[in-house]
Amino acid sequence: MRALRYQTFADPVDLRVEDVPEPVPAAGEVLVRIHAASVNPVDWKIATGGFRLLVRGGLPRTMGSDFAGEVISSSAGSTRLAPGDRVFGFVDPFTRTGGTFAEFAAIPSEFAHRLPDAVPFRDAAALACVGATAVTLCNLGRVTTGSRVLVNGAAGGVGHMAVQIARARGATVTATSSATRHDFLRALGADACIDYRSVPMDRWPQGFDAVLDCVPNLPRAVQHKRLRRGGSYVTTVPGPVTFLLDPLLNLLGGVQRRGVMLQPDAAVMKEILGYVAQGQLRCSIEQEFPLSEARSAIERSRSGRVQGKILLRVP
Repeated sequence: MRALRYQTFADPVDLRVEDVPEPVPAAGEVLVRIHAASVNPVDWKIATGGFRLLVRGGLPRTMGSDFAGEVISSSAGSTRLAPGDRVFGFVDPFTRTGGTFAEFAAIPSEFAHRLPDAVPFRDAAALACVGATAVTLCNLGRVTTGSRVLVNGAAGGVGHMAVQIARARGATVTATSSATRHDFLRALGADACIDYRSVPMDRWPQGFDAVLDCVPNLPRAVQHKRLRRGGSYVTTVPGPVTFLLDPLLNLLGGVQRRGVMLQPDAAVMKEILGYVAQGQLRCSIEQEFPLSEARSAIERSRSGRVQGKILLRVP
């Protein structure tokens, strides 16, 4: 089979589409024929060595975490899914050397979720990781009916999902992006937009119930001033302070700071599919590439100017 692989952690990444043996699923895994996958920044950040201390497993590695496809076979201990089932989801790119930018992938069954026939593979692959991240952001931020929410980095993959999910939950949403993307965000349901290029952070509105930082680049002093007392700041890239110090500070009852750590969660994926079925959630796909042009897809993602998601078609 063909797979996008790299042999070393380096920047620039030496990516190659190679012919490699088809994976054999281990106990509790299913073999999935990949029809579509989407690019997340974490995919290439791992390859450049940016998270080397967190990565498990050796080299070479097949890149990719999001996927949508069809179950081909299942191993002993995997009885929830059967050959022919349409599935989507994501794998943990930190712990698996076999990613999803390939014609086939061995997927732990708890990471593979049934996909309704009405949802195309391309849409499901784009939704998987960013949709789960956005729902988790809203859960940690306690976003519900009547919440006032600020989504920072709202035009990106996670951000434009968070805008829609917060709105679907009944929140009032303020979104930050460049001015050229405000129409895009209003079409997704943003009630107000801030041009981060022309309005300094210290002049952004205050009194939010939740700040969902999808970039993330808000200094702690800015976080505090944007939120009401007891409000929640949630980041997509938690650091050591988020894990070591903030749990203690949160007990004091002021600003609540938390970070997203994704785990397979059937309830989260069900919520995503429910919004899709109701027409409340769509993933904007900026551009599609065949697997043979995956290097160009990675370069586009690394530009930092993507509106929505970058998709890979397999084959």
